[in-house]
Amino acid sequence: MSFLACIALIGAPLAAAQAPAASGSVAEAPSPEALEALVGRIALYPDDLVALILPASTNPLQLVQADRFLDRRKSDPKLPVDDNWDDAVKSLVNYPEVVKQMSDDLDWTADLGEAVVANQGAVLDAVQAFRRKAQAAQNLKSDDKQTVVVEKEVIKIVPADPQVVYVPQYNPSSVVVVSSTPVYGYYP
Repeated sequence: MSFLACIALIGAPLAAAQAPAASGSVAEAPSPEALEALVGRIALYPDDLVALILPASTNPLQLVQADRFLDRRKSDPKLPVDDNWDDAVKSLVNYPEVVKQMSDDLDWTADLGEAVVANQGAVLDAVQAFRRKAQAAQNLKSDDKQTVVVEKEVIKIVPADPQVVYVPQYNPSSVVVVSSTPVYGYYP
């Protein structure tokens, strides 16, 4: 499934999501540079995973609950997922390292969720801008775990094996800089 198709599928629930309550003043929309910095830690994830993370970020409380659920599930593998959670959060349970990352940094998760609700298109543009920078630095390439496809101006990242999605591990500030040493790996 293409990145744009995934985003189209999640677009309807995002459009229905309500923006968080304002604290008396209207928040200024983040600049493209600020959005790029915000999405940097997930921009090089496979498209299908980004398509889950973005809508899930609009539900930070559920992500904390999912993180706690994953801890409890270690001692009770038959523990069922909460049916009341958003579908994207339920799906992210399959990526415990991502759930943990989002639960551990709630400020970042809430900021990402607010940006998604405010302007999903700008968030997707920021993902593409970050990918272009990483590719220009020669740090975004196809390998045995993922395939990078460039179609016109859109950079897609898809699993090399459709049955297995690897979650990349990288430092957002170093992956956009040319380096002679590897700056990109994967979670086990």
